[in-house]
Amino acid sequence: MLAFTTLVIAGGAVVRATGSGAGCGDSWPRCQGQLLPTSPGTETIIEFTHRAMSGAAAIGLIVLVVGAFAVYPRRHRVRTAVGGALVFYALEALIGASLVIFGWVDQDGSLGRVLVVPLHLMNTYVLLAWLAITAWWSTGFAGPIVTGRERLARRLAIGAGLLAVVGMFGAWNALADSLFPAASLSDGVAAELSSSAPFLLRVRVIHPLVAVLAGLAVAALAFPVADRASGWTRRLGFAMIGLVVLQFFIGVGNLFLLTPVETQVVHLLVADGMWVAFLLFTASALGDRVSEPALERAA
Repeated sequence: MLAFTTLVIAGGAVVRATGSGAGCGDSWPRCQGQLLPTSPGTETIIEFTHRAMSGAAAIGLIVLVVGAFAVYPRRHRVRTAVGGALVFYALEALIGASLVIFGWVDQDGSLGRVLVVPLHLMNTYVLLAWLAITAWWSTGFAGPIVTGRERLARRLAIGAGLLAVVGMFGAWNALADSLFPAASLSDGVAAELSSSAPFLLRVRVIHPLVAVLAGLAVAALAFPVADRASGWTRRLGFAMIGLVVLQFFIGVGNLFLLTPVETQVVHLLVADGMWVAFLLFTASALGDRVSEPALERAA
């Protein structure tokens, strides 16, 4: 479910990057006023495919919720996690619908879209967090133990906050790439540094700096924890640091290639992977391994 939801998120990036957000018109959940559009063009196919994948993810999540409530006892943390995922998936659908209904798609650069885009990203991150922790706890790992680990918890909370900030600036940056495509790197930099540059172009200058500084800070926060740990905590910590390094090179390539759709999608997928890896690293660092499988304990 976590992997498929990540693919749905990547599909949303394809919709934005290709300007296909208006492919189904301003009707939702129908596409061009129909359940199945007839004689669709390329933009309609892209948008309708994304909507269909979103619907399939919703069905899968409902099945997951029913299964969790059937298997695990009342007040079990897996029930809480999967319930949180369902709530934020519903919010994700409402935010996506608002983009279509209010026309905040394609080449729209209104204040409403500028405000909703980072909100959409943050909701996506919270949704991925609940899905990741559902998978983690249902595998048999215990919940977090903060008592006596307050300093570690604060360190990890700061890291999560920094990744969230980078994600917000990245969402604005992606929108700027869609609304103000550059013919060349030099033209793009000149437009961004212009005194009359709009907000989104100014953010496009800031995002790489914020991303590099935050990435270094997150790696610095995580390395001492991972270096002294063992097992899953160590593996997840160094995997997350590796993704930070990989993301740096993808970001540089994305910049010099003038942000084609392919590298934008890869950039987003690695960002999501980095976020999930950090969350699971946090869960592992603050939790203890359960000896028996969660399923057997619940039974």
